[in-house]
Amino acid sequence: MVIFCIPCLILVLYFAVLGIFFPRYRGYIREGWRCFLDKIKGRKCSASFDNKMRLAFSMWLAERNMKRLGKFFYNERNFKWTFITIGVVTTVLFCLLIIFLVYPPCTPDVCTI
Repeated sequence: MVIFCIPCLILVLYFAVLGIFFPRYRGYIREGWRCFLDKIKGRKCSASFDNKMRLAFSMWLAERNMKRLGKFFYNERNFKWTFITIGVVTTVLFCLLIIFLVYPPCTPDVCTI
């Protein structure tokens, strides 16, 4: 299923932004991209990047006394659907931003808002 490669893509984009400022996250980009391509091809993720990040994220939450949230994200289905939702919402907001920049609602004389 192609829809389940969205969590890997979101994680790759997240680590790509972090990789600009923190070099220690640059290795995750390659690993996440490999996982994304494997899922698009219909194979099981050889790097198991999304599972690795799911476990790391739930442990991070549990260490910071957010145990219920950590248990929620420990469930693989919850983790995937949360990241799919984040991916879709981010894409829609990005498209709306592009439309707003290309066709601004306000001209120097008239504002249509």
